[in-house]
Amino acid sequence: MMDGTDPFAAAKPDARLVKLLLTAHRFNAVLTQGEDTAFAALAQREGVSPSYFTRLVRLSYLPPDITQAILDGRQPRDLTPEKLLEHSRLPLAWHAQWIALGFG
Repeated sequence: MMDGTDPFAAAKPDARLVKLLLTAHRFNAVLTQGEDTAFAALAQREGVSPSYFTRLVRLSYLPPDITQAILDGRQPRDLTPEKLLEHSRLPLAWHAQWIALGFG
């Protein structure tokens, strides 16, 4: 739609959202490297609180289509990094995640 009602119109990648997803996947990689390191120690090594580390790792499990939409800049206009972190305890069902994050 060109009348300005399409929430995805003229979307562009949000550098802060992209950075958040990249960090989430990096933290997940750190976590899954098989090291027998305490979770709190991993968070400390990354310079963040255990709570923040946990919330970011959860974001690495977003459905691939939501991740791709964010990377392509096709996220809802009101989806900010803060909102994404607030929703880090998303439902397990991907369809429910779409709704919670404003995609559908």
